[in-house]
Amino acid sequence: MEKTIRWAVCGLGKITKRFCRVLQRLPGVKLVACVSSSKERALAFQKKYGLEAAYTYEEFAANPGAADAVYVANNMNMHRPTVNRFLNAGIPVLCEKSFCLNKAEAEEMTACARKNNVLLMEAMWTRFLPSAEYVRGLFEKGELGKIKAIRAYFKAGIGHPPGSRVFRKAVGGGSVLDLAVYPAGYTHMLLGVPESISASGTLNKDGVDLRCSTEFRYPNNVTAKFDTSLLFMQIREDYNIYCEKAHVKIYRFYQSKKIKISYADGKKVIKKFERSDGFEYEILHFNNLIREGKTESPIMTHRATVEIMGLLEEINRQLGVVF
Repeated sequence: MEKTIRWAVCGLGKITKRFCRVLQRLPGVKLVACVSSSKERALAFQKKYGLEAAYTYEEFAANPGAADAVYVANNMNMHRPTVNRFLNAGIPVLCEKSFCLNKAEAEEMTACARKNNVLLMEAMWTRFLPSAEYVRGLFEKGELGKIKAIRAYFKAGIGHPPGSRVFRKAVGGGSVLDLAVYPAGYTHMLLGVPESISASGTLNKDGVDLRCSTEFRYPNNVTAKFDTSLLFMQIREDYNIYCEKAHVKIYRFYQSKKIKISYADGKKVIKKFERSDGFEYEILHFNNLIREGKTESPIMTHRATVEIMGLLEEINRQLGVVF
């Protein structure tokens, strides 16, 4: 019989509540505990979701048998100390993106996982979507020829009140860490690390970016350009790949359920995918890694996480943002 994976969640905000809703409808898992810097907040969350236990960070690390895995989604400035604390306790960690504040922190966290021989994976859900698997397959088979250019947008200013964490530097705010991680991560999946990067944007009074335009440059004049914004009052989330033989448009690429391929000869192909929440696929993948005794994902590797954090750090540096 397949082992039931017992989960805890850490950082009890909106994204964690969504994670819990998805987790509780999946097979082979059980949500058993919550973790917060505030015991009072943890107890309230425990009561709401009917969990077995509520812990502070210190209490959870002192009880490594309380769960088989923990999802960490507190503020980004707290990812490194929180993840390392749990890894040192021997608890497998699924850490929300952006993974941390910079490349050095990512290197430290992945080294901690290797030192403790404990599973650690960045929750880059786009890599686990069926649509992403389909896109990778297109280029692995060479069906569309080589990629010539990429143009992507992730603009989503709706839903962030003035005091939101995304506008505060102290907790790792800004559109780069909150939004650019998606197109940067997707482009890295297809093309790897660019030869050079150029970025420009606008900062708020607290010193984090409100919008950013970025260009990755690769050999043979291949470019990937993407715009992110926390101010855009409509949502735009498309990702376009221009190839030798076709144009691939990925609608709402970060949770895509539809892809259109427009071939040079005029032929068009629409590929649709089952509607589901992006959390589902990464959770199921992480569960299987635990069951198989793995300490690293072959899809979202430690190397990929470190490289992507290096890209985001360089974008921030060019904007004048240093974490």
